[in-house]
Amino acid sequence: MLGLLALWFGVFAPFAVYSGARSWRRIHASGGELTGGASAIGGLVAGLIGLAVIVVGTIYWVVASS
Repeated sequence: MLGLLALWFGVFAPFAVYSGARSWRRIHASGGELTGGASAIGGLVAGLIGLAVIVVGTIYWVVASS
């Protein structure tokens, strides 16, 4: 859920990355007891995209305003 919010509201991007990575590690370490790896990876990827948009947008804003 945080990954989808991160795509529209960049403030959630770091939390989506952290939550997705933590969830994927727990699922991977569970040895098959936990499911939802694809959702965890999806949230992680969406969070990374949101974070990249924030970084690129901030750099563009700083360069364009100079």
